[in-house]
Amino acid sequence: MTDATQHARVPISRIVDEGVLIALSSVRMAVKNDIIVAGLAEHADYDRARFADATRRELQSLAEENQESSERVRLQRKELTFLTWRHDLSQDQLMDLRQLKLRRRVHKLLALALRAVADDEEKVGRLVADAQHAASNEVQDALHTRLMRLSIDPLDPEYQRRRAERTEMFLLVDLALLQLKADEAAGQSQGEY
Repeated sequence: MTDATQHARVPISRIVDEGVLIALSSVRMAVKNDIIVAGLAEHADYDRARFADATRRELQSLAEENQESSERVRLQRKELTFLTWRHDLSQDQLMDLRQLKLRRRVHKLLALALRAVADDEEKVGRLVADAQHAASNEVQDALHTRLMRLSIDPLDPEYQRRRAERTEMFLLVDLALLQLKADEAAGQSQGEY
């Protein structure tokens, strides 16, 4: 069984659903990165509205890309169809015609689905919340890694000298992490990063 005949047996709705899942994962990652940059590089407070707008922009951008791909595929199919008037098409070219038709439908349906998600406040809110949670976890992991590198053997001659540095790092990092976890447990996860 060839790849083309395998794809022909997969329902188009499944292909579109999988495309939406991949696109949502991409959007979530982009927004997560935006949250981290806003918090760490810009020292900005968490602004749910800002990240909801960023989520919508990402979704609309992906929808537009799929719409453009749909048009590009339509033109490719039209060009190949035009050749049928001048030549007999090979079996592969006939298969290409079917595949191009399927690809165009997938791109069009994917664009519609992504626009629908962008227009759904609840889904956008869930994407932002998931991105915020992922950003929080990534920052926590980075801080834990950094703290592990700062661990010092108490028998080390530099132990006393570096004690002030460790204490300050504890205050800045561990207490901030404890506050973040306490806020999340209380349902107040919209704090500063």
